[in-house]
Amino acid sequence: MFRTNSSLVVLALLGALTTAACGGEPPAPKTPETEPVASSAPADMPAPPATVAAPETKPATEATPGVPDPNAAPSTLALPTAVAKIEMKGKKAAKVELKSDGTVANGGKAVAKVTGMTLQSPDGGKTFLTVGSDGAVTTADGASYGSFAGDDLTMAKGDKLTLADDGTLTMTTGGKAAPLGKFDGAGTAKRSAVLAAAFVLAPPAADKAAAPAAKPAAGAKPATPATPATPATKPAPKK
Repeated sequence: MFRTNSSLVVLALLGALTTAACGGEPPAPKTPETEPVASSAPADMPAPPATVAAPETKPATEATPGVPDPNAAPSTLALPTAVAKIEMKGKKAAKVELKSDGTVANGGKAVAKVTGMTLQSPDGGKTFLTVGSDGAVTTADGASYGSFAGDDLTMAKGDKLTLADDGTLTMTTGGKAAPLGKFDGAGTAKRSAVLAAAFVLAPPAADKAAAPAAKPAAGAKPATPATPATPATKPAPKK
């Protein structure tokens, strides 16, 4: 009995000594180390370039049906609502009429007709003058007749026809202005009225026969034709 107890005591002492020799209680398990996860974004990448703002573009303005474009060149010369008349005075006196259908009359006889941007023969068979979108006026053969600046017509030789708002038609020659008369009823058809007056006063060279000669002013006496000289008669030779 005594030996058994002694053996138990010895075993207990040996166990205590073994535990102390091993450092006491067993160390707690270490947490496994984790490797750093590589970032998906590459390092030291240059900054993205700054975004340049695109210039603002305005939408194109669509033409409204039935409404004329104020910036477009006219496609036809305006005509009066009724007959416009002028009795021009001066060296080339004439009675000119511009009708609502474009007919131009001189002394009661039709001599031309305004059609679109042209001045044609009364029957429309021949074009006398054409007004371009830039105001240039050309003859049938393409020669320059003059040019419009607004409603003022400067002809190729330098004479200028101006129609005022009150209808007064003025001819400026060599810097001197002279009123020719008053165009009653022209209204907004200033270019047509000026073109008609110009054609009567100075028809294109190739179309002078189309515009009758202007009538002399009232009271003016027509020029007397020169009397041809009587040929001298030689005396009969003496026999």
